[in-house]
Amino acid sequence: MRTRTRLDLRGLVLPATILLAWWVVSANGLGNNYIFVSFSRIGAAIAQFVNDGTLLAGTTATLLRLLIGFALGAASGLAIGLLIGLSSAAGRVISPTFHALRQIAVFAWMPLLTAWLGIGGQTMIALIAIGAFYPTVVNVEAGCRGVPLPYLEVGRVMELSRWQTIRRIILPAAAPSILAGLELAVATAWLSTIGAEYFISAGDGLGIILAASRMRGSMDGVIVGILAIGLVGFALNRLLAFASRRAFKWRAPST
Repeated sequence: MRTRTRLDLRGLVLPATILLAWWVVSANGLGNNYIFVSFSRIGAAIAQFVNDGTLLAGTTATLLRLLIGFALGAASGLAIGLLIGLSSAAGRVISPTFHALRQIAVFAWMPLLTAWLGIGGQTMIALIAIGAFYPTVVNVEAGCRGVPLPYLEVGRVMELSRWQTIRRIILPAAAPSILAGLELAVATAWLSTIGAEYFISAGDGLGIILAASRMRGSMDGVIVGILAIGLVGFALNRLLAFASRRAFKWRAPST
């Protein structure tokens, strides 16, 4: 326990060093005061965003977009991933097109999506769904195709049907890879959410707070937006890690 606490505290060294360096530069006028905003101005901006409800409304809107876009992208990714992972024929038909489209950056779809859906929430959700779709498909396909051969041989010995083999052997064996894909999908969907809000800037959202602060030339608002995005993203990452440990607590820890 003492060693673990010491290791956890070591993780605070770098952020503490950055904060100290920032304070030294801003307090002594060693850099551009517009860029190196003082802690007092950042604190005042945080208080303003909290008091007028901007931060709460932005966080709520961003998380709602993330949830909707992730649900759409992950659900479709699970379906396609299972299809090409369980069917060799479907894989030969779909995989070449899928892996070609996967090379296109998420935000390269923006001009086409804005032409189809307009500049607004629908386009943002579509970009988030695309961000979640690709890693889900890749990991689901890999998990289904990577089931160890002895597992499948057990199914043949037990004379399981195709559906029973999928349900009792393939899906349980592929579950860790599928969950890893969903974790990666959340991470990419989060980045897509912030990027979509920043570039489209329609409605409320943390990315929109960031974009609006930049347009106003309010560097303290930009810093608050960055901090909020980082903290919410970190909280999501920790929540997913906890859920993953709970889901697979029966697995022996890796050496």
